[in-house]
Amino acid sequence: MTFGAPDGSAGRGPRVRYGMIGAGLALAGCAEESGNFSQHPGFAAWYARNPPAEAAPPAADRALLVRFQPRFFLPEGHAGPIDFYADYIGAGTLYDPAGEVIADAVTPELLNRHEHRPLVTFVHRPEAAPARPTPVVYGRIDRDELELPGCARAIPITFLTYHLVFRVSGLPAGMSGWAEAALGLIGDLEDWHQLDHYTALTLALADGDPRSAPFAATFQHHNYLRTWLLDEAAAPGTLVLPADGRLRVDVAIRSNELYPHRPGRSERRAVRFLEPESAAYLVTGDDQPFAAADDITDPAVEIDPALRFLAPADAFYVFEGWLGERRLLPGRDGPPGADYNTLPAFKPKPVQLALFYWQEDDADYLPMLAEAFADGRPDEIELAPFAA
Repeated sequence: MTFGAPDGSAGRGPRVRYGMIGAGLALAGCAEESGNFSQHPGFAAWYARNPPAEAAPPAADRALLVRFQPRFFLPEGHAGPIDFYADYIGAGTLYDPAGEVIADAVTPELLNRHEHRPLVTFVHRPEAAPARPTPVVYGRIDRDELELPGCARAIPITFLTYHLVFRVSGLPAGMSGWAEAALGLIGDLEDWHQLDHYTALTLALADGDPRSAPFAATFQHHNYLRTWLLDEAAAPGTLVLPADGRLRVDVAIRSNELYPHRPGRSERRAVRFLEPESAAYLVTGDDQPFAAADDITDPAVEIDPALRFLAPADAFYVFEGWLGERRLLPGRDGPPGADYNTLPAFKPKPVQLALFYWQEDDADYLPMLAEAFADGRPDEIELAPFAA
């Protein structure tokens, strides 16, 4: 999770590298009695310092989210995104920590009343869901400041985040044949766990110029992120932002992961967690980790999901329990809220922006990552500038 950020009057200019790369993220799948990843030490302090807003985005923010709403492309036969409440939560049962039924008819209000109970579990019943789900993308806005070397003052940044929601998450389609055969004996490769709402893209927009366009995009990939600069030229580490301001995004086969659009079938290097060994594969393509499997995109159908808005304090984002069925194998439990997408130390959006920038054959990235892990997995992040 690292990134090179722009500076200059137009939000573009010399790229700056920030070190201390992120560790692997243990999102869902933890079966400890104390709860899932939402109970990781540090989240309570993070939310105490940064309480999420209780109101949905105001009209001006909604207009900004509409203006830069990405265009999404599905592979052939993909079930597509759904409405979190109408298509998913509306068809399931909420259980208390003892396994007793709280309700068989779960409403948004009920789910939100239980959002801070870490041992509560929601189980989706697909047979009870609407036959024709509603494609939805959820938009939110966060604001912070980015401090860059050589700048006299911090740059205000607006972060536009878009979440797609899928009923289930499968394993990456680029698995080897033997791995698919082995794992297929113990689980459904198409339905590895219920609910996939970490499928997200964040655009960074420098404030101060209403005509400015996003200068960076951060994609959530499995248990890590990756940031790209947005520019007119497709240089290494950059993407071209179309003239309409709407970034093209592909949904991966089976895993639902979001990637920058490429026509035709493409293999995308992927790992479970970002750490020195797995990062070496992402950067160089050499020595693929034993447990890693690549994602595959093959865009065939463009969709036009409705843009919806929820308060950042909504259960969609901050639910502490399991939003999907508990299953025996690690990694198969339903996840907590979508805001638990990374370790607490990496929650500030400017940190994610700076921390998750890397590119293929990046000679500087791996030594910095190795240094960051020299004393074990870091709990806190210090950003140190490096010339690109």
